[in-house]
Amino acid sequence: MVDSNDRIEAVPEDEKKDVNDILEKHGFWASESGGGCMWYTKSIKYKGKGAFVAITDNGGGGIPESFNEPVMVGIYDLDSGEELEECKDFYSLRSYLESLDE
Repeated sequence: MVDSNDRIEAVPEDEKKDVNDILEKHGFWASESGGGCMWYTKSIKYKGKGAFVAITDNGGGGIPESFNEPVMVGIYDLDSGEELEECKDFYSLRSYLESLDE
């Protein structure tokens, strides 16, 4: 038996599309990591090196589907894929996007 508080609500398809559209406006693109997980990435320069920012859902195994979903954001070397800056947890995708506007 599933308690009503334990139900996982499905994210409407239009909200998933909105997430993708907004992230694309910020320069992020959905792609697959070398490990086979989906993430949103954006190429950047980090301390003079080619790098990319990666956004995943809180579990690190997929992409966020809503603006209220917790996310992890990390910076990785463009060539090796090695982590350049430890992943940071954001309580929502919305809070991460707001931090970009500051």
